[in-house]
Amino acid sequence: MKLKLLKVLFLIISISLYLEADSKILNINTIVEKATQKNKQIMIFFHMIHCGYCKRMEHKTFQDQKVKQLINNNFIFIDINIDHSEKVIFNNNIYSKNDFAHHLDVDFFPTVVFFDENTDITYTARGYRKIDKFQKILEYMATKSFETIDFFDYYNKNKE
Repeated sequence: MKLKLLKVLFLIISISLYLEADSKILNINTIVEKATQKNKQIMIFFHMIHCGYCKRMEHKTFQDQKVKQLINNNFIFIDINIDHSEKVIFNNNIYSKNDFAHHLDVDFFPTVVFFDENTDITYTARGYRKIDKFQKILEYMATKSFETIDFFDYYNKNKE
């Protein structure tokens, strides 16, 4: 019994020291807790360094004032460049950013993944989206329409 307790204690201390030594760790679980307190959803933008469409999303779509406003009012935005070496903690597992993307079945870039307060994926938008289409995705998610209607039906119903 004492041996098991010592092993568990050693494991906890080892993990703590590992995490302390690497200050570049993104703890998704902590961010989800903060988002829940603020009544916001999680929005993760997965991208790569040498991806033209990723850069277009960053420099065009995300720079639109309405898109910025929708994101700031309704979401906690997390930027994950899978080419960077930082670690990610998600549901008590430690991943590289690339492995985290693969864990979520993200293998096409750019991709935006939305989470609820239970870390369940509520919607995934794969590929580049122009401003107007991305605004509709953000509105769809912000209004929690995903709970009752498919995005394509929502989009067709709410075309301007």
